[in-house]
Amino acid sequence: MDASPTLHVGTATRTGPPFVVFALPRSRTAWLSRFLSYGNWQCGHDEVRHCRSLEDIASWLAQPCTGTVETAAAPFWRLLRKLAPDAQIVTVRRPVDEVIASLAATGLVFDPTHMTQQMHRLDHKLDQIERRFPNVLRVSFADLAHESVCARVFEHCLPYYHAPVWWRSLAPVNVQISVPLMYRYYLAHKRQLTKLAKQATHRMIADMTPPPREFDGVTFQPEPFAQFYADAKALFAEHLVQTDQSPDDHARKNLPLMQTLDDVGALQVMTARCNGRMFGYLMSVIAPSLDTQDAIMAEHTIFFASPAIRGLGMQLQRAALAALKARGVSAVIMRAGHRGSGPRLGTFYRRLGAEPFGELYRLELEH
Repeated sequence: MDASPTLHVGTATRTGPPFVVFALPRSRTAWLSRFLSYGNWQCGHDEVRHCRSLEDIASWLAQPCTGTVETAAAPFWRLLRKLAPDAQIVTVRRPVDEVIASLAATGLVFDPTHMTQQMHRLDHKLDQIERRFPNVLRVSFADLAHESVCARVFEHCLPYYHAPVWWRSLAPVNVQISVPLMYRYYLAHKRQLTKLAKQATHRMIADMTPPPREFDGVTFQPEPFAQFYADAKALFAEHLVQTDQSPDDHARKNLPLMQTLDDVGALQVMTARCNGRMFGYLMSVIAPSLDTQDAIMAEHTIFFASPAIRGLGMQLQRAALAALKARGVSAVIMRAGHRGSGPRLGTFYRRLGAEPFGELYRLELEH
């Protein structure tokens, strides 16, 4: 052990990856975040509450000398395996009944049955983390009262030898957060955090699918909007997450208008299927041109091609353009740079023979 009296500078033994401590609430997590903020390293506490996108999480983990203690992130441990596969992991275990009693002592009002169910689910996720990650350090809440256990956590997470003087300076300190204040924060940002949780869940499920491979027998065909919408919901989820939307936001789109446009022949939905399963779609709105009386224009709107089939996007675009031409469309407007992979679509469209056509602006009018 390092016996140096220095409180803020330890002896580095290695450069280190980020670290994450997973725990249930009321498990000395705020104290641990203070104890593990040492030297050049900063340890956050429930940092995920500040994130609004998966990119925020990736950027945060990419910082040097970074760690965090999390009480609500355990259900999303599979993302950590992808975003920071070398992260050092610690789990702090406290009996659920003790956690519930400690929460009640803070003055927080809650349904004990529901809260107990939630805590048991979180506790089960800690079990999964310990089974699925290599070299997880498991410690108990009660044992954090002992210097030897804190030293193991310190050296597991940080590239320093344990500093006894640093531990002694913090051991008697009761570091607490305001649970009601934290709860108000979660309520105030519930919509954003729910959206992020849905994105994370979708991304974890998508990452479990087999890697991309070539498929034979892909067919391209225009489809009625109702049939397309009924079959495309799994792809919608992936599409919406890639464009920083909630995976269930498709239900909030103007579906009645899309159906009406389809009913009057002003909508084309081109799909790509293999063995009946949909892998891509491209929707185009068709209307007479305002520039001349005898021209018909089309504008591409939603466009998605699954990465499971290489080159599908270009094939889908060509099939849609051929079908539009057969319907008498003389020009197509294609928008790039909006969301998701938008910035790359300009090059994609130029490969199809399209040329830049001015710039598009948007102004939101307040009501």
